[in-house]
Amino acid sequence: DALSSGMEREDIEPWYRHFWPWFIIALLSTSVIAGLTTLWISLQTTDSLVVKSGDDAQMIAEQRISAEKLASELGLAALLVIEPGTGAISVAMQSGVLASVPQRLELEFAHPAFAERDQRRTLHLAQPDAAGNPVWSGHFVVVPEGRWYVTLRSADEWRVTGEWQGESQLTLRPAGGDHDNGR
Repeated sequence: DALSSGMEREDIEPWYRHFWPWFIIALLSTSVIAGLTTLWISLQTTDSLVVKSGDDAQMIAEQRISAEKLASELGLAALLVIEPGTGAISVAMQSGVLASVPQRLELEFAHPAFAERDQRRTLHLAQPDAAGNPVWSGHFVVVPEGRWYVTLRSADEWRVTGEWQGESQLTLRPAGGDHDNGR
């Protein structure tokens, strides 16, 4: 008899009563859940960094180039001033010759990564500054934080740009010029 010969039988617990199988199952389960969550997020969002191709994109690119070329020919530069506490915006034309002073300008803050965060403001003609330069004004409800691409345009006639990183003043110039800062 095996039990009487000195060998005792140990009670072995079933696998589900041990720690390590449950630890491994939990580890694998969390990786599956994380993978499914990532898949769900990728299916719910669009890639705002992808630019549409085709005739529309070509036309938009040509309009931008011609607007920047006109701004460069006119020698335009604008000083953008943002009051961080109040959100007040003012833009003064620093240099260049405008054939006519527009009543409104469009100011766009484009986020480098997320198109849904882009902000557009219409600026209205205000009183000229002390030097007689035309000034336009507007207002942000919430002043954007971080890094943004800024574009100031006049009804698709001309456009000047710059890169804003939270400073209170920024000079906007035509893109593609000598003072383009690598953009």
